[in-house]
Amino acid sequence: MSFPRIDRIQPMKAPIWAQGGHLQTIISHLLPYPRVQVPLQEEIVDLGDGDKLKIYIHEGLTPTFIVLFHGLAGDITSDYMQRTALVAQQMGLGFVLVNHRGAHSGIALARHPYHSGRGEDASRVFEFLRKKYPHYFLIGVGVSLSGSILLNLVAGRRGDCKPDAVITANAPLDLKKGSMRLGQGLNRIYDFRFVRRLNKDLEKKHQLGLLDEKVIIPMTANLYDFDAIYTGPATEFKTRENYYLQCSVKDHLEKVDRPTIMMTAQDDPFVDFLDYLESKKSPMIQTHIESSGGHVGYLGIDPNTGLPFRWLDYFMKEAILELSQHGA
Repeated sequence: MSFPRIDRIQPMKAPIWAQGGHLQTIISHLLPYPRVQVPLQEEIVDLGDGDKLKIYIHEGLTPTFIVLFHGLAGDITSDYMQRTALVAQQMGLGFVLVNHRGAHSGIALARHPYHSGRGEDASRVFEFLRKKYPHYFLIGVGVSLSGSILLNLVAGRRGDCKPDAVITANAPLDLKKGSMRLGQGLNRIYDFRFVRRLNKDLEKKHQLGLLDEKVIIPMTANLYDFDAIYTGPATEFKTRENYYLQCSVKDHLEKVDRPTIMMTAQDDPFVDFLDYLESKKSPMIQTHIESSGGHVGYLGIDPNTGLPFRWLDYFMKEAILELSQHGA
């Protein structure tokens, strides 16, 4: 298999009203977006430790699945999940929408949290799909936190059943750096939103009897605090520092053994693009860094029409096309 080529991808030009990482990030997630309208087949994936998660499948016209994983505090209804699923559908490809353990409709199915090191969970999803669809080409798409999950998987660090190819958008490569950057300046806007949503999930889990004790997260806590109070102690890592150490993928990208396209933006408020430049990478990886786009924003001007458009959707189509051709 040859390596993916992404030379033809056109760089994004941001409109005047969406200049800078913060505007890109905020406006993108406030704008309306289309939802998937096709029937979805719901399946439950056993994670092997008593927890389960839910996935939603739509079969396309060809034996290819785009397997979509959401970011922190997101779920299958997140704008980038729905839009990328529609991109796959329009290309005639099947797609799989994955709720991480305890997310959205699967909240009652899991006691334990999802995090950046859950490569084993992604591995279980791909194992399930390979058994049900043995001849399908599987492209994993990980956004933000899920990009880290998939990179850990294809680097052989966590999990063993791998996709055939991977696309990541704005994946944090250094978890400690990303978490600390979230607590600085205007980034506290996103930080507060993440922690508030995670705290609501913890309260719901306690109400459902999934937590032995109520977890108290102070109103002033940031994600760095949250990982110290809950994520570290609630997992096999025991501490926040060990979680960050064991699950940061920056120093392990040389081990990636699947065709992989990593994309990020220089003005992402809390994912440092320099990590992408400084890390030693496998020749299986192609990296695309935009000058602007924020964190999973990418509001651009269509060079053909001069009108605003979702550049991320364009990128996903081009990346999927390239990788699916490799699987043909």
